Amino acid sequence: MKSPLKVLVFSFFICANLSWSQSSDSFYEHYTGLISEELKLTADLIKSHNDFTGFYYYEFKEDGVWITSKPIALDGRVDEQNNFVLNEFGDYSSFFQGHLDNSKLITGEWINKNLGEPVQFTLKATYAQGSIPLNLSVYQSSKLFDDQIGNPNAEFNISLLFPNAQLDEAVYHQLLDRIYYYIGYRGKSQNQKDILSQLEDRYYQQFQSSLANIKLDSFPETFNWSKNIRMDVINNESGLLCLQFETYAKTGDRDGTLVRKYLVFSLKENKVLKIEDVFKEESISQLESLLEKKLRQNYRIDDEAPLSSVGFFQDSIPVTKNFYLHPGGIGFYYNVFEIAPQSTGSSDVFIPFSEIQAFLKPEVQSFFR
Repeated sequence: MKSPLKVLVFSFFICANLSWSQSSDSFYEHYTGLISEELKLTADLIKSHNDFTGFYYYEFKEDGVWITSKPIALDGRVDEQNNFVLNEFGDYSSFFQGHLDNSKLITGEWINKNLGEPVQFTLKATYAQGSIPLNLSVYQSSKLFDDQIGNPNAEFNISLLFPNAQLDEAVYHQLLDRIYYYIGYRGKSQNQKDILSQLEDRYYQQFQSSLANIKLDSFPETFNWSKNIRMDVINNESGLLCLQFETYAKTGDRDGTLVRKYLVFSLKENKVLKIEDVFKEESISQLESLLEKKLRQNYRIDDEAPLSSVGFFQDSIPVTKNFYLHPGGIGFYYNVFEIAPQSTGSSDVFIPFSEIQAFLKPEVQSFFR
């Protein structure tokens, strides 16, 4: 799944400008709602000023059994009257529109242009046992090369989610350390602002160093840098927290690079879940075959065609350590250049629980519905 990075970016035309924000009009919430007796919605949404983004999934009954969808990305805006539109990413025929009464309550209608009448919905922020609240923090800054107006500019922007300090102390510190690690911090735990300031300083030092021996021309913007890091929630239920870290970096007039990483954290066991914690060892070869099958379906590749003949680097797909767990199944994410060139893009291979259940360790199956 490809998506543009949605973070709030401020440009300041002075030597350096820093901004740390935990404002009341920006938040993360875990929402649930029942549209009908046979259709449920769950959404993990982030409002950052006027941006409104996140993921949702639905559950419906089929022959008396609940079926869970994959996570679906949402991208939208909130106006000054708190009215919003949330588009399903890549599908503008299907969207949510309504009113944000406050951070705890969303009302409106889901519209699918292919299905006829709009469907009314109400979503409430709820944190049942096994889910946790998270605090949104936005950190933004910019700096001019050699502190001279008219020189190239670098921007550093982070939108992060942190656990609430009321969480169990051991879980709180372990989760916090993992978040810092995923955004690139490798030192000892210390004050949050100090950690982010160190990451920022390192970034600007790289910026200054890269331009030190370059003769700047009359188009300084061709040497501009930007780095944006944001977090999203893929799953926050049943004692399992799955976080998506998205980093977009651009240097000069080159194409930017987008990288996604996933943190799967068991709140029950207070640890990061790795591939070996999730899958039976003897099932890996079968899982590789299933991944290839799903990849071929995603790209509509004929079963007889070697993957290498349509642009992939090799004819088999390894099981990546970059995965996410979701109530509907498990996703495996391959960034650009891992299994295919930039022209092919990244690959998000999602396998429903019903198809992957046999490969899972018994203790992991309890995370699914």
